[in-house]
Amino acid sequence: MAINPSILVSRRFVTPMNFPALRLFALCALLVSALALNAIPPRVPALIEPATQEYLSGKIVWADVLSTEPNTTARFYSALFGWSSRTLAGESGKYTVLSNEAGPVVGIARGPDRKDGRAVARWVPFFSHRTLHAAELAVASEGGKVLAETAPFPTRGSQLIAMDAEGAIFGLMDSSTGDPADGTVIDGSLFWANLFVESPADAARFYRLVAGLNASSNGSSSQLLAASGENRASISPIEGKTSVTPTWVPFFRVSGMDRKLRIAQRLGAKLVVQPQTMGNGMRVAILSDTLGGVFALAQPKAG
Repeated sequence: MAINPSILVSRRFVTPMNFPALRLFALCALLVSALALNAIPPRVPALIEPATQEYLSGKIVWADVLSTEPNTTARFYSALFGWSSRTLAGESGKYTVLSNEAGPVVGIARGPDRKDGRAVARWVPFFSHRTLHAAELAVASEGGKVLAETAPFPTRGSQLIAMDAEGAIFGLMDSSTGDPADGTVIDGSLFWANLFVESPADAARFYRLVAGLNASSNGSSSQLLAASGENRASISPIEGKTSVTPTWVPFFRVSGMDRKLRIAQRLGAKLVVQPQTMGNGMRVAILSDTLGGVFALAQPKAG
């Protein structure tokens, strides 16, 4: 059953996302180097085919996993979501594309090794953005850091990867073919992301100036981010004293939450936050994969 993301996301969505239990995923910290981020082969699939040249600035259009063990990460998510896997190789390295029946969903790139040798993974969401060089300047002026400067990929377009002022990693992409249209979302599709940071208000300002996302708080400490006429993402506070690294958590649509949780845990995932029902009736659970990459499952209200 396909769903419309505008039905899933309401202003009530953002308020319940204050999950103190997220202090458990401190293991997701991953030091990132520009060398690793640039190790993506130049020819990767177009974001959409056929080309439309229609753009939805601010929409989350892609996500990468930076993993020190890409094959392990690919096996985990392929088994969990039923995604197909295709690895592309080039002079700069290998890049794995995972797809569902609608097309490519996410990519996996080799991340830098930790000094202690522990295997780790971290998710990086990409927002649609048309003026990447201007965004680079905004990142620096707002206290962030560009990790991988704007680079062209012949069939994909151009992208950059940056770190915000609190250290959360994100990407901006200017697709060569256009952005995926708003509308239906099928199982195993990326449709949302939530940023966990110490200061949601400061982060909201950062993403407004860098990515053109407009924030509203609805009277809470959390922030809802909107662009191109739709809600696109949210920001929630990291509560209490914790060693949690500020991070973006991607949300994937599922049906049959309990079954997916059993599969995930059988594959070695850890349940970070028990399933909770949002104000709009959507059930959400947050997990960490076998290498510590944190992601969320979201099941819409029945009917």
